[in-house]
Amino acid sequence: MPLTRRTVLTAMVAAPVLAPAGTAVAAGHQAPHAAALVAEGGAGALLNAQNRFDLRAQPVDLFGREIPLKQGRVHQQVSFDPVTGLAYVTQLISDGRRLADETAVLPDGERGRRGDLCVNEVAPDGTVRAVMYLRGVGHGGGLGVEHVDGRPWLWLETDATPVSDGFAYGKRIGRVAFTPDAIVDAGSSLIEVYDPVPGSAGVTPSLDVAHGRIGVRHGAPGTEEYRVYDLAAFKARTFTALYSFPARYRTQAWCLYGDLVYQNEGGAYSATNPRPGNSWWNVYDITTGQIIERSFNTTALDLSHRETEAITVRQTPNGPQLVFGFATQETGPRQMALYGITSTTDGTGDHVPWTPLDYDVATYKPNSDNYVPQYRQLGNRIDLHLRVSRVNGAAWTNGETILTLPPHIRPNRTQGMVGQITGSGVTDSLTVRWEVLTDGSLRIFDQRGFTGWIGLDAGYFTS
Repeated sequence: MPLTRRTVLTAMVAAPVLAPAGTAVAAGHQAPHAAALVAEGGAGALLNAQNRFDLRAQPVDLFGREIPLKQGRVHQQVSFDPVTGLAYVTQLISDGRRLADETAVLPDGERGRRGDLCVNEVAPDGTVRAVMYLRGVGHGGGLGVEHVDGRPWLWLETDATPVSDGFAYGKRIGRVAFTPDAIVDAGSSLIEVYDPVPGSAGVTPSLDVAHGRIGVRHGAPGTEEYRVYDLAAFKARTFTALYSFPARYRTQAWCLYGDLVYQNEGGAYSATNPRPGNSWWNVYDITTGQIIERSFNTTALDLSHRETEAITVRQTPNGPQLVFGFATQETGPRQMALYGITSTTDGTGDHVPWTPLDYDVATYKPNSDNYVPQYRQLGNRIDLHLRVSRVNGAAWTNGETILTLPPHIRPNRTQGMVGQITGSGVTDSLTVRWEVLTDGSLRIFDQRGFTGWIGLDAGYFTS
């Protein structure tokens, strides 16, 4: 989609502090009626519209281009100083980089195995103004910025346990003042340490300054959980969660804002993940722990390398803005592209647009412009709409593949649907069986060998 340039805005706009929209729900102890509310779309309607960004809106390009950071590695998370508007971005220190107090270059991969981060301070034009190095803290998947006494303070993971293979992740939350060119090690007195879930792993924070809250994601893969705390109480080391609920889906980054958690997922383009890729948004209502929206992210599909990373909310003169990004450049130093959505929705109504599907125009023709094959997606449900005839008027064959669905709307198992057929020349049932397969094949099954049009107005679930 076309994207216009938008500069990083620096003014902070006060946002109303929202009271919790419900009572705290402990993980695994959901209120009995919550699932029913979500199924009907009711939970989203309870949320303040200023908290829910319209993921169907066209995003703007914050820098107008892909920008380089100080390290060649993939950026992990971004956060903005609520007063100055400067962006802060985490990434692992590159292999081959020797810091000022180091006597030798570390072996390749050692930075990741130890959890050595670089934090970039980025100006509105995309220029890196300064950097700070934090060794032994983690992978950088969580980041928040608080402005206190004229200085930006970073909230991020810390106290990573080194590993022999892969990446080290923090076990606790750290708060440290951003200091240009500083080199700070985990365990330093310069880092304030908070341990809200003792003994946990993979701990990352998200700061919601506008509503006075902090979120924590923690747990081993497959057992992750979100917890939300009052920020003032958290600073006083009173770790009583306002809300807690299990995380779902693999996450690249996440953020807390108001009564919602926004989570993104997805990998880079590859032979097994071709365009349009597998980038998704998942939106949780923290008061119920339920996912109220799961949407496919179609932003910047034309990037040559598009790896889902980073998501946060910043304040602008036009109101809060959801900022998200992709790591770009497959070869050479990775770069960062950031996009923003300011439009909000109250979650009511179904205004999901229909998207055309590719089909063989030499073989099939729609009955009219109203019946061109198309789909729309709401969460993990896909609705299909079409009515087509054979161009040559030949009979339909049993098991015929009409078209192939794009990867992001293919189901994880074969699903059946019932469609319609022309009444002309047919004396028995006017229905036909359709199936959608995991490879995206949309097929019809009927042994009557009839001619005329076939139609489908039905849906299925991707998972």
